[in-house]
Amino acid sequence: MSSIASKSQSSPNAASYGEAQDWMRSFERLGKGELSPDQAIQQASQAILATGLLQWSMPFALGLWMNKRYVDALEVLQRPGVESSCGHMAYFHILMGMVARQVKGKHQLACMSYQRALQIEPDRHDALYNLANLIKDDAPEEADKLYRRSLIVNPESAPVWHNLGANLTSLNRPLEAIRPLKTSLQIDALNPEVWCNLGLAFYAAEDFVRAERSFRHTIALDSRHSPGYQNLGNTLINVLKAEEAIEILEKGLELDSSSTHSLWNLSLAYLLLGRYKDGWRYYESRFNCPDFKDVKPPTSGPPLQSLAEAPRAGEESLVVWGEQGLGDVIQFCRYLHLLEAASINFVFMVRSCLVSLVRDWTGYGERVQPFDGCYRDDDSRSHVALMSLPALFSTELHTVPSHVPYLRTTQRCPEHLQVEPPPGGMSVGLVWASNPDNKAMYRNKSMPLTVLMPILTDLLHLGLIELHSLQFGQDADQLEPWLDVDGVKDWHLDLNDFSDTAHLVQQLDLVISVDTAVAHLAGALNCPTWLLLPQNADFRWLKGRSDSPWYPSMRLFRQRQQGDWSGVAEDLRIAFEDLTLLDFRALANDLPAYK
Repeated sequence: MSSIASKSQSSPNAASYGEAQDWMRSFERLGKGELSPDQAIQQASQAILATGLLQWSMPFALGLWMNKRYVDALEVLQRPGVESSCGHMAYFHILMGMVARQVKGKHQLACMSYQRALQIEPDRHDALYNLANLIKDDAPEEADKLYRRSLIVNPESAPVWHNLGANLTSLNRPLEAIRPLKTSLQIDALNPEVWCNLGLAFYAAEDFVRAERSFRHTIALDSRHSPGYQNLGNTLINVLKAEEAIEILEKGLELDSSSTHSLWNLSLAYLLLGRYKDGWRYYESRFNCPDFKDVKPPTSGPPLQSLAEAPRAGEESLVVWGEQGLGDVIQFCRYLHLLEAASINFVFMVRSCLVSLVRDWTGYGERVQPFDGCYRDDDSRSHVALMSLPALFSTELHTVPSHVPYLRTTQRCPEHLQVEPPPGGMSVGLVWASNPDNKAMYRNKSMPLTVLMPILTDLLHLGLIELHSLQFGQDADQLEPWLDVDGVKDWHLDLNDFSDTAHLVQQLDLVISVDTAVAHLAGALNCPTWLLLPQNADFRWLKGRSDSPWYPSMRLFRQRQQGDWSGVAEDLRIAFEDLTLLDFRALANDLPAYK
């Protein structure tokens, strides 16, 4: 037989029919599990030495790939002459892509290999599937098209239906994801990964009952499926089964002690129950979660580990920074007063849109500085995230710093923001929608204005209230049908920042708001506030309470069923009747002009 070198110069079809049958048979047996990877590696390496036939490189590389020896497999496929001998076959390039995908720095080679396979066989379903898997994180829309093309060729592939569904969930199209995931289960009903992804699709669609059922089926199929426990625990928190969630999440931690998802969800469960000691401790795991991967401190210095390490007067200042939403900053900036009382020298870095509020309404002036996510490696001061302060101060339910108002100012209210006292009744502020930038929270927390206005218009026509819209953004346009009603005032064009909003709020008799920054602002100013909450409200509002230890002036109204705001509106009507001692609906019906 000729040597390997001389064989590589020959035509790809130079091997005899018998020789071709040998390496192809080995390749097929390996794929079917009739040959172990080690047997295939030994057989192929001996055949290459004996025959010089480089097609044996394919079962050789596949065996190495199955043994997770990816670098060795890539070296075999990239040997001189191998591509010229095998490159006319689509599966050679598929195999190259499978191997390269597992080798650091070879992502582009993997992508090019799958594309080359599709140039040879455009309808190769496995090449379409593998290329989609490769690009789905960076190009999910293109991956969606590839999965669908693969299914046209091979509609019985459970893994393709599975990955199509999972990709649709990542594209925030969970309702579309449910059907392909169920199709995958019709083909293979015993795959716990598919059940887990079906649960995630139901969860994203806010169908928590079916999500819970899917996650329970996941761990029934695989009792050691750590993500199943993590996701079930998170779902149980959302349906207010926090006690059971803790039990499930702790089981997940037993299976995977490094699971940041379990630690994070455990913190939310404990905090929801008011078990703050454990809750704040686990809450520190948030910076290891994917949602916080881009959240960086403003300095390169060490994080503060205890109050004893904090700098005192005359020492370099501690950098406190607001790492989460606007409402979080307003709620937890009360801890700045505790730092001041402890004689800890600090500066507070916060998003620009909140600087004027915190600077002018806490009394800390120039110690409040803008921070929009820029990291400075030349600043070595120690730092602490604002929402780490409850843990450092060992805050428990009975020690919540609830003195209000903790926001106050000596500045006069600008003339254009002054509210004329109503001739009778109350001045009521209203916010019905949260920040649309966070789509999931926006959908869950926001209330259709059309549900509220029938109650409020009754009160307006009776002269019992004047309504001041504090709604911001595009949702402010929902008020347009009622702008001609006497007693309705839309302020959103007059409010330039949260300091302006604070001047307005402190003149009102009552603020009615969904869970958004304005609600926190009203509570911090000690303005009477009626807070409208979804059933799966945030941990800070605790479980089942109608009051808040954080805001003594706040009353909580909760959905009885997920997504049902009509019950909340009815509770508001009853609250107004209790407040006025009037059946205002009956009175409104008796007004001829109103009929």
